[in-house]
Amino acid sequence: MLNGIAKLIGCVALVVTVAVVFYVTVTQLDRQSPKIDPAYLDQTDPVTEHSWSGTGQPPSAQQSSLSRPVLSSPEPLSVGRSAEPSGMAVPAPVRGPSLTDALPGPQASPSPAGLMDIEKKRSKIEAATHRFFAATTVTEKAASSRDTARVAPLMEVYYQKHILSVGKWQSLGWVTPMDEPGHRLAYAQTLFTDTEPVCVIIEETEDGTVLVDWESSVRYGELEWKDFLSKKPGQPTLFRVIASRPAPNSEAQPQGKEEVIELKHPAGQGTVDAYFNRDDPQFHSLLEQLRLGNWTNVPLTLRLCYPGPTSSARAVRIASIEGKGWLILQNRRS
Repeated sequence: MLNGIAKLIGCVALVVTVAVVFYVTVTQLDRQSPKIDPAYLDQTDPVTEHSWSGTGQPPSAQQSSLSRPVLSSPEPLSVGRSAEPSGMAVPAPVRGPSLTDALPGPQASPSPAGLMDIEKKRSKIEAATHRFFAATTVTEKAASSRDTARVAPLMEVYYQKHILSVGKWQSLGWVTPMDEPGHRLAYAQTLFTDTEPVCVIIEETEDGTVLVDWESSVRYGELEWKDFLSKKPGQPTLFRVIASRPAPNSEAQPQGKEEVIELKHPAGQGTVDAYFNRDDPQFHSLLEQLRLGNWTNVPLTLRLCYPGPTSSARAVRIASIEGKGWLILQNRRS
């Protein structure tokens, strides 16, 4: 009997001893562990995402590319009048394979990519854009434009239906380079006293002359968009358009090797479903531009014609691709 009581007392004492040791150990560890001062948490700023606000300086040269042209702000696809205040800059497109990357044969020494030393050339750029917008005759405007000999006849026809001046020129806004090997290109914002800012593409020639790309600035096409939709010409006709993948519920359903994109004009009403053969080598650059633009609001320079491959009145055929974005770079003709 006594032995049983002694064993019970011994077990209880052992349990109590272990509990006391455990309590003391935990207490000491808690005292020695690192602490976070609540006051520090109260004074710490919440985590914020650091991103460019769209005001002030435009993106750096490394950010701008012609691979998916962004021709005015903030809409990624319109060259010409900008709907944003003068402080708004050109968003940065994704850099992708350049046009010269696909040229066959050995390449020469590294070509320039974008207009360099912009600040040093700012006065020259300002004078060039001033001459372009202050021109009072087609001859003067053509002399300030890229590819003068080719675009001068186009201007003669275009300005029979359009005004020559867009506003009273005030000053040059921001300028940011466009990364396209072999071309000294840049976006330039021009400010006016009586109308909204206009964004244009400029290029520096081998002799240092700065010229404005007239075709992209007016979204030049060989026919008014409304006339194309109503007359339905069978002759391939050049347009600068905006392309997207058709909506899932669209009646445009490509078959076999056919691909289809929905086209709209930046200054006209109405859309068409444009078909092309995705396996045709001449359309490889078209597919590249669409992929770079995520098949959404992609600027393209195309030749279109009727009829399309379906009975739909909206269906047209893409006869050829004529440029990169809205810019004709090399050996291409409007």
